Amino acid sequence: MTHPVENSQFAVHNRKEIIFILEDMAKHRTALNLDTREGVSLVTAVLELSADGSYIYLDISPDDRINDKITDSKHVTFSTQSGVKVRWHATQLTLVELSDGNAFEMPLPAAIERIQRREYFRLGTPQGSKALICKIPVFDADVEKETIGATIVDMSVGGIGISVKGTPHAIFSQGAILQGCSVVFPVIGVVPLTLKVCGIWTSVKTKSGEQMYHIGLEFVSLSRGAGNVVQRYMIQLESERISLL
Repeated sequence: MTHPVENSQFAVHNRKEIIFILEDMAKHRTALNLDTREGVSLVTAVLELSADGSYIYLDISPDDRINDKITDSKHVTFSTQSGVKVRWHATQLTLVELSDGNAFEMPLPAAIERIQRREYFRLGTPQGSKALICKIPVFDADVEKETIGATIVDMSVGGIGISVKGTPHAIFSQGAILQGCSVVFPVIGVVPLTLKVCGIWTSVKTKSGEQMYHIGLEFVSLSRGAGNVVQRYMIQLESERISLL
């Protein structure tokens, strides 16, 4: 069970600091995973805070049914997808109307968890022709039946995030172990991986209206060699981004 934010050694209780962190997230439209205790998930973002900082307003789902399930929940967790790990809970979200559309409203949390550890630092990976593809075999009675090629959208030393179009395959169940996976890294070549499914969240929709999903995958028993490849690749990405600033 996830430990309470309030009791975490990384908990932030200072109201001004909490407001500063959340306003910075709103400024950068930081992607957040919203998860209810009942199993409803959504990728959202902080839109703004009220003038006095007492309330947070967050992006909603285009699906009213999902919004209703979220507002019905009495335990909602928010956590960042990349960079510094920020997490907090809410016991009740309300749908309200803002000047530019509807949003979720919640009171400013009394505490948030802010962790800046190596395993939580995630980098968005190149897309398009430079995208990394994770190949995931699908087995039936130990016989490989097909291979799913999923685009990697972010990476950390602890795992990867992939994007899939349409309803995810049944193999992507919470906690499932995916054996025999691989990623082809530039220059290095094929790196074999075993992955664990950590979560599935709805993402954006395509222009044709098809739903995209973001799936978080954790590295399982990553070899030292594979870990070095991942770290070198992330260092290279970060260096390239800094050079463009």
